[in-house]
Amino acid sequence: MTMDFLERLVLDVLDKQGYYARVVSPTLVSGNSIAVTVMPARDHRHYYDGSKDQGFAFQVMTKHENQLEAYQTLLRITSLLSGINDIPSNNGSYDFCGITITTDPNVVGQDERYYIYGAQFSAELYIKGVVNNG
Repeated sequence: MTMDFLERLVLDVLDKQGYYARVVSPTLVSGNSIAVTVMPARDHRHYYDGSKDQGFAFQVMTKHENQLEAYQTLLRITSLLSGINDIPSNNGSYDFCGITITTDPNVVGQDERYYIYGAQFSAELYIKGVVNNG
């Protein structure tokens, strides 16, 4: 079974908020955009029953022609994620334990037309063990 946390985060939480652009993954697209990018995480605690607590690191980036719009949208996303109580799995592949902000919203870059902001997060997920009787 494939863990569906990224899909639930993007489709069920962020994209339903009605921001200035569709939320996509894994990278920003042309024009004004918002993206969730998975990052490396080393936060794993394994248990004897095969279950584990797993950190799921990700970055949310906003890109917009208007600097203030890009920044304020990322602030709204950060506020939403820091207060969220549950992001349920559709296939039972994880239990959601919470999200912490690991890097506050900050400017990532700018080109001749767009301003890009990013913030980093870590979700704590509990993955149930698979009992192997054979």
